[in-house]
Amino acid sequence: MARKPQLLMIFVVVGLFAAGAALLAGTRPVDGDEGYYAGAARLTASGLVPYGDFFYPQTPVLPYVYAPFSGPGGGSLVGLRMVSVAAAALGLLLLGSFLRRMYGSQSWLPVAGVLLVALDPHFLSWNVTVKTYALANLGVFGVLWALGRGWQTRSVRWFAGAGVMAGLVVGVRLLYAVWAGALVLAVAVTYLVRERPRRPGAVTGLIGGLVLGTAPVWGLLLRDPDRFMFNNLRYHVLRYSPHDAPGAGPLDQGLDALAVFAGTVATHPYLLVWLLLAGWGWREVRRGGEGSGPHAWWAAGFLAYTGTCLLPDPVYPQYFTAAWGPLLVPLAVRGLAALLAPTRRRLRPWLVAGAVVVVLAGLSGFELGVRRTGMDTAEVWSLDHQAKVAAAIERLTRPGDVVLAFWSGYPFISGRGYLEGMENHFALGISEQLTLEQKIHYHVVGKELLMEAFTRQAPAAVVLGGWMHEINTRLDQDHIPVLLEELQRRYEIRELLGEVKVMTPRREPEPES
Repeated sequence: MARKPQLLMIFVVVGLFAAGAALLAGTRPVDGDEGYYAGAARLTASGLVPYGDFFYPQTPVLPYVYAPFSGPGGGSLVGLRMVSVAAAALGLLLLGSFLRRMYGSQSWLPVAGVLLVALDPHFLSWNVTVKTYALANLGVFGVLWALGRGWQTRSVRWFAGAGVMAGLVVGVRLLYAVWAGALVLAVAVTYLVRERPRRPGAVTGLIGGLVLGTAPVWGLLLRDPDRFMFNNLRYHVLRYSPHDAPGAGPLDQGLDALAVFAGTVATHPYLLVWLLLAGWGWREVRRGGEGSGPHAWWAAGFLAYTGTCLLPDPVYPQYFTAAWGPLLVPLAVRGLAALLAPTRRRLRPWLVAGAVVVVLAGLSGFELGVRRTGMDTAEVWSLDHQAKVAAAIERLTRPGDVVLAFWSGYPFISGRGYLEGMENHFALGISEQLTLEQKIHYHVVGKELLMEAFTRQAPAAVVLGGWMHEINTRLDQDHIPVLLEELQRRYEIRELLGEVKVMTPRREPEPES
């Protein structure tokens, strides 16, 4: 395949991916986390600052990227999802550029490598959501592309560019901090230990770029260290854990994390494909004596990221399924080339590759269409149901009104204001572990503030349902009947949509029982 047709094929693959991803974005059930990410984008667009003005338990870059598309009035999750689709498609183009430079003599490999990622059902499912994955994976592809250019040209500027993009990835999701550090260490081993002459400029360029790329993180850390540390670290220690029960300890947590990891790999065939190809690719790298180059960098980054993902409590499968493809694709393509090399004498490579694509496409179709990987198919998370809830809120309230919803996506899609402290539905889950002063300081609602809001009838509407985990499991169970009694005295149900109730203030509160 000549280079121009090869480039055309990459554009065709990326175009088809973008079209399919856009279709999926318009139909995929909503992930619960999308509510608070979308809300954070709208709040940031209005001039508020994460941590200082509202609770946001991630590093701060995502709200600023999505903010221009969040809409001043009623927001659209599907509209914001298109930003994620664009980020994923751009990432695939960067991957294609990297592979074209690495495997120009094997012209079918760049197309196959892009297809490997484009057909990954987990990449598709998670990269169309309003979550951290699309931006983080775009940054990972950007680092891959820039490090590849740096390796080939020995130019410090490419390493600096890779550092900037790695810093932005950390600015989207702190879970990648160890990954970024592993890349720096691996590059340092290559250029300061193994290669002669030594090239310290590559290392200093990468570190300098990393510091520059994390500037948004440093800025908010220095502006308000206490709130920054609470949102990014202390909250994650305080949040719900299945190991909070008496007698549970670090050993139980570690064993459960390994069980989740093993179960995720064993039950997701596409992850096994990635591991098989990447493992074979690493075998070829070692046999070729290339253990200190880019493939070694990416192996170190993958291992560092995967190890880091075992530390949160609890561990979720999406930590692995959403991220492994971009992290493993360089080694996987190397493995694919080695596995298919013997067939080149007997069969055309594109014919064999075509058969592989058919198998992977079938696997992807099964995962997305039948198994619905990464999706909650309950009615309450369908886009149609959420549109009905938003329409009910809009009928019963006026623009500018405050709505108290236990899933923070409802105020976003209806264009209504948030009750302070409820901008993020996860906040309530740690409220019992904070004093009243801390709740106010960190913008976390609690039972006292909920009671005050009900008594004053401050919200123009209260929306029950959708996401009630925090109040059902983490709030003081003795206080819940008191809250419910006050809510029923002050509010009445106006709309009942499945499990979701939309309530508005009574004209005359019911007498106390």
